[in-house]
Amino acid sequence: MRLLSPHIALYRLYDLADEIDLSRLSVPRLRLSRARLGAVRFQNPPAELELGVRMVEGLSGLLTARLYEFGVASLSFRVHLGEALDWPDFLEKALDLPNLPFWDGFFLAELAALEPYLQGALLRPEEKRLSEEFVVYHALGFQGHPAHEPPVDLTPLWMGAAEAFAPEVRREMERYRYSYSTEDLALLGFDRVLILDSEGIWDVADLVEFVHAQLLELSYYDRILAEALETVPQVLRHRGLLGYGRLQRLRRRLMAQHAEIADVKARMEGALRITEDLFYAKIYRAALELYGAYELEKSVEEKLRVLEATYEMVTEEVIHLRSQAVEVGILALIAFEVARALLHGL
Repeated sequence: MRLLSPHIALYRLYDLADEIDLSRLSVPRLRLSRARLGAVRFQNPPAELELGVRMVEGLSGLLTARLYEFGVASLSFRVHLGEALDWPDFLEKALDLPNLPFWDGFFLAELAALEPYLQGALLRPEEKRLSEEFVVYHALGFQGHPAHEPPVDLTPLWMGAAEAFAPEVRREMERYRYSYSTEDLALLGFDRVLILDSEGIWDVADLVEFVHAQLLELSYYDRILAEALETVPQVLRHRGLLGYGRLQRLRRRLMAQHAEIADVKARMEGALRITEDLFYAKIYRAALELYGAYELEKSVEEKLRVLEATYEMVTEEVIHLRSQAVEVGILALIAFEVARALLHGL
């Protein structure tokens, strides 16, 4: 069975900064090809940069960058494998190519070359950068077969291993298989996506990229919250009036972090709206579930609740210490007046 116009696209996403001011970049914005007008809407679509053809260890491909307002940059390297390729040959390349050892170095070098162009747009750059990666396999379909009914077993590609899998694995795979018509198929895997589309449309890959960008940003704030909460017990050990200043600084920091994370989380949740397109809505929700975005979001929300409770506790402690300081001050004034009266009486 021959696969028509197959591509393998490698994606790397990096958390560069708290925010990227896209208004400072005079570049086009992402538009989905198949979405009906208004059915799928980005609040602030990511900026797109076509960086040109690159040669990597004998492989030629198109390098593209996407920049998201919440501080994430995505690089994709798209390799075209020819007009047609037999399925066994494609499967071998699909399993081997993403695991070649030079990809990390290649993407980091390209990111370093891109960063000077972004300097004016990066707001509060991040030093400890998190990253995500996934692979997209794309083709027009199988020769002589409708795209939604491929004539081969897709389980090895979905699992990323050339093995004979149990029927339970195939049944699980079917949960993440979607078609808009007889001419397309989208199969979501944990770190890989297969798209068969007779029109050569990559919209599903764009949605999956957006989910990974959200996942990366949620991971960043989950880490920030964990680090913030780890420092609280150390500060709380310094109780009493001597620890008042530390508690005040902790209170201000907790309040600022809570406000920042709540604002970013709200902007991320409103960044993409799918209102009238059931096909894209199903894929988007499935990707969020499969990649663990819901669990990570719950983790962030739980840490935010703990942060709120900690903030309230610290605030109460600060108020208590302030009351103690006022009482001590009043007693000191009374003692001073008494002493002065006694001295005048003598």
